[in-house]
Parts: sequence; C-alpha cells; structure tokens
Amino acid sequence: MKSSRTWKIAISVAVTAMLCQTGSAWAQEEEISVLMFSLPVTRGIAELTDQFEEETGIKVNVEVVGQNVFENQVMLAFTGRTGDLDVVHVPAIQLQRWVAAGWLTPMTDKVNGSDNAAGFFPSALTTYDVAGENYGLPMFVETGLMAYRTDLIDTPPATWEETKNTAAEVHSDATAGIVMRTSPGQGFNMFVLPMITRAYGGKFFADFPGDMSVVVDSPENLQGLDLYTAMLTESGPPGVSNINYPEAVALMQAGGAAMFIDGTSNVVPTLDPETSSVADKIGLAPVPEGPAGRSPAIAVHGLGIPASSSKADAAYRFIEWATSEDVQAQIAINESYPDFTRPAVGEHQDVADKYAAINPDLIQLRSASLSDTIPNYRPLIPQWPEIGAAIGDNVNSALNGIITNAEALKNAQAEVQEILDQ
Repeated sequence: MKSSRTWKIAISVAVTAMLCQTGSAWAQEEEISVLMFSLPVTRGIAELTDQFEEETGIKVNVEVVGQNVFENQVMLAFTGRTGDLDVVHVPAIQLQRWVAAGWLTPMTDKVNGSDNAAGFFPSALTTYDVAGENYGLPMFVETGLMAYRTDLIDTPPATWEETKNTAAEVHSDATAGIVMRTSPGQGFNMFVLPMITRAYGGKFFADFPGDMSVVVDSPENLQGLDLYTAMLTESGPPGVSNINYPEAVALMQAGGAAMFIDGTSNVVPTLDPETSSVADKIGLAPVPEGPAGRSPAIAVHGLGIPASSSKADAAYRFIEWATSEDVQAQIAINESYPDFTRPAVGEHQDVADKYAAINPDLIQLRSASLSDTIPNYRPLIPQWPEIGAAIGDNVNSALNGIITNAEALKNAQAEVQEILDQ
C-alpha cells in the first residue's frame, strides 16, 4: 500500500502536470498568427506589434511576404483548413470569392459591438459587407492620382485625350511621355485600365448588379482601349508591354517618365527625396476625365479572420488595434502611407504637416478622388479574379500587337461569359 506521503506526491505531480497543460493551452490561446503581403501599411503594422503585445498580453507572430508568396500560403491554409492563421490580409477584390468558399468567418457581432468601427471612410468599411455580414475592417484605401514632371509639363492634362497628346509632345529617348501598368492581371493592368474605359462610358456588365449581361466588347470599352494602347505604344518606355507598378514607380523616381498614373500608394513615393531623384519636380493632379466623366481607381485592403481559426476573439482584438486611428496615424508618420482608412488621421497635426510638406495638395486631392470613386470600380463578385485575369491577358496581347484591340475585347467577352456560366 502506498504511504500518505506517496499519494500526496503523486497528486501534486498530477496537479502540476494539469496546471502546466492548462497554462500551455491558455498560452496557445493567447498567441495568434498573422499573414499579410508587403505594403507600406502592412510593414508599418508589423513594426508596431510590440505595442499590441504590451497592451494586451497576446503574442503575435506576424509574417509579411511578397504578394505571390502570400497567395500561395493563404490558399494552402484556406483549403487545408489548417488553423495556422488567425488574422489574414483580405484584398477587397478577393473578399467575395473567399466568403463564397467559406474561408472567412463573419465579424458582424464584434464590429457592431465596438465603437472602433465608427470613423472609417464609408466606402472602405462597406466594402467588407457581404449579404448583411461583415468580414473585415479596412486598413488601406487608395485611389488613383497622376504624378507629372513640373519641369516638362506646365499644366497637367485634364482629359485622357489631352494626356495622350501631352505624352507625345514630351516623349523622348531619355524620358518616356507616360508610364502605367501593363503587365497582365486582375490587380495589374486591370487596376489602371478601367480608369480610361469607364471615363469613356465603358462597363463590365450592362447594369451591375441588376443586369449581369456581359458588355466587355462594347464600343465604349474599345474607345478606351484604343487610347490606352496608342498612348503607351507611342509614348511609353522601352519594354512597355511588361511593366508592373514597381517598375513604373522606379522609372518615375529615376526621371525616366513625364507622367505616371496609378494608385496613391505608388504615386506618393515619387515625391520622396530619399528615393526619387526628381522629387522636387513632381506635381500631383486628379486622374484625367473622358466623355463620361472621371473614374479614379479604388483599392481597399483589410484584415479578416480565417474560418479555421480557433482564436477569433484575440484575432479581432488585433484587427481592431491595427485599424485604429492611433495606429494608422503612427504608420502615416513612419511610412510613405497616406492611404489611411479614417479621415480623422489626416487631421492629426503631425500627419497633416508631414504630407503638406511633401505636397500641399496631396490630402485634399486624395479625399476628392475618393469621393469620385465607385465601390465596384472592379466588380466585387467571386469570379472577379478570373474575369480580371482573362481580360488582362487579352489586353496585354493587344498591346503587344498579337491581336487587335477589337479582337482582344471579343475574346475577353467570350471568356468572361464562360467564367460566369461555370
């Protein structure tokens, strides 16, 4: 028979083991993993996570990777339902697809029960609503602007036709008249092209979302595509058919282009004297307009919770913190990041002073441009990634002279219809 002392020791060991297991489970519950792809805002969030850990006691494992790596990793986590991720970067253009697949968990109750959800730009917050449920909070909203060389262009062109003509006038072997994204992809050439086609009255669907008849091959879209290909062929830089935003930014910073039209996150670095050799010669202007008006690009990125995460409460606390006014203001100071999702951030004196010194019109131009955007600039439907890729491939083939512009849109029309019919 075991002695009383032996029983006490055994019980003590068992209790200690149980407490260790409980403590381990508790620690695991208070440790979250975050995956984002590299942008000024995501790098800024990663730099500040020590603050969150100190405030909450929740340990955060943050990984910020390239976009292609991100897409591979997140698909493996989603489809494998591994539970490895608790907070994930959610580009708005992927939202509907991910929700339809059941890969994100609704945050509606948490958002409705939090004062933190107030104060976002309305168009940025409502982007994350799907069928009455919320699936994310926005950390980034950018819109289209033009950067132009003030030493080469006195007055920025107001229309797309004027832009094409101005680009031709200033184009030279040393300085391209204009640079824009041309690499094929739903987030590449299809981020910038609708700024032109929509300005000419072009659309993807007859009356989205009521009438989803595909109208990609419309005369209005062809008019916009004709201008895009002619302008870039005549006045673009060497290798014009394979340019993405990193190459376009670098070219503008090096003085290799007279005009650059893109989102604010890429336009603003051309004003940075630490990275741009022509920073003191860069002016900003709204994107040009066409017969149907002006249609600046809009891109929204947010943070959401994978459906496979078992730590939704801790994950939401991180999302709430990362998108808060205070954190966004810090990132606006620490990074070249004017794409905050709360108007109040621009009212912080240090933020206002920083960006006024960069360009006195920047914050006002950005706000005005956001008011001109439409949330479905690129249609927010589950099939958009495939649709954008199909159109982008055909547009790039037209720019390369492989097919005509009309053939590109005719091909794209058929491919988009096929995607919708699946």
